Amino acid sequence: MDKVRLAVIGLNFGKSHAANIKDGKVPGELAALADMKSEFGTLADTWKVPFFTDYKEMLSRINPEGVIIAVPPQFHKSIAIDCMEAGADVMVEKPVTLTSEEADELIAAEKRIGKKVLVGQHHRFEPTVIKTKEKITSGEFGRLIGFHIFGTLPKPKGYFVQDYKMKRALGGGIVANNGIHDVDRIRFLCGDVEKAYAMKGNTIRGFEVEDTAGVSIRCKSGVIGTYYISDCSHPLSGFTDTYFLEKGTIRFQCSSFYRQGEFHIYQEGGLGEGIGPFQYGPNQRTKDIRTIYIPFQNPHAKEVEYFCRMIREGLKPMTSAEDGKKSMELMNAVIESMDTGNVVCLK
Repeated sequence: MDKVRLAVIGLNFGKSHAANIKDGKVPGELAALADMKSEFGTLADTWKVPFFTDYKEMLSRINPEGVIIAVPPQFHKSIAIDCMEAGADVMVEKPVTLTSEEADELIAAEKRIGKKVLVGQHHRFEPTVIKTKEKITSGEFGRLIGFHIFGTLPKPKGYFVQDYKMKRALGGGIVANNGIHDVDRIRFLCGDVEKAYAMKGNTIRGFEVEDTAGVSIRCKSGVIGTYYISDCSHPLSGFTDTYFLEKGTIRFQCSSFYRQGEFHIYQEGGLGEGIGPFQYGPNQRTKDIRTIYIPFQNPHAKEVEYFCRMIREGLKPMTSAEDGKKSMELMNAVIESMDTGNVVCLK
C-alpha cells in the first residue's frame, strides 16, 4: 500500500500520533504538523516536516489526504469540517464532539462532502478487547449477564496544564477525558445503554470537575454493570475489565496503562464439577482458568494504521461519527447523573 500523506493538528497529544507516523509504525507519511503554539516548530524542525500555526494555511498548502485532529474537543467539529472541505478524510480524537447537536452537524457535513470520519476510540484496537468481543459474540460461554470495569488512572500534575481538563464546560473531568474510552468499550462489548446512574467525588484534586466516579449501568439487552473511574486512585491489579456470562467469566487488561512488561493478559474460565458433599458453592468446585499472554500492540498506532487503510482501501470507519455520537451521549449521561443525582435514560 502506498503511504498516505497525513497531517496532525494539535500536538499536546497529537505528537504521539506524529511520532508513530514518523517512526514508520503506520503506512503513512508525515506531511505536516499544525498547532497554535509556535514552540512545537522545534519538533517539526527535528523531523524535517513543515510546521504551521494556522491549520487552514496548512490545508491549502500541503493538501494532505488524511488529517489527525487532536485538539480540545470543543474545536473538533469546526476543524473536522474544514479538513473535509479541503479534501481530506479525518481521524478526530475522542469524544467526537461535546454535544449531540455538534455531532449531528459533523455527520451531516460528512455526508454532504463525501469524506469519512474515524473517531479515535483506540480501545477497539486492543487485542484483548477484540478477543473478548469474539468470545461474547460466539456464544461459547452463553449469554452475557453483567460486567465490572476499573478505570484507575493516577495522573501527574503535569497532565492538568491545559485548563479544559479542569472545567466542565470545556470538556474536562476524568469521565470526559478518559471515561469516554470505557463507555465506548461498554457499548462495543455489551450493546447500547438504556440508563445510567452515577456519583462523583473531587476531594483529592479539588477541581470543579470530578476526579472519581462510581457508575451503575443497564444496557438495552438487560446486561447490568458497574464502573469505577478515578484519576487519583492507584490500581493494584492489572485487570481492568470483568465480564460475567452464563457459563464462564472473562477478564483482561485494557490499554497500555495496565499492561505488564510487553504483554496484554486475557483470562477466561469457569467453575467445574463439584468435589464435595455440597456441589454448588465456589469452595466445593474446581476452577478452570485459561490465561493468554498477548504480545503488546500499540493501539494508537493500530488505529492510525486502520485510518490509512480506510483511505486507501475504502474501508468503513471502525468507529464512525454516528457511533462516536452514541458513546459521547453515554458519557454525557454519566456526567449529567453525577451533577444532578438523577438516573438518566438514553434513547
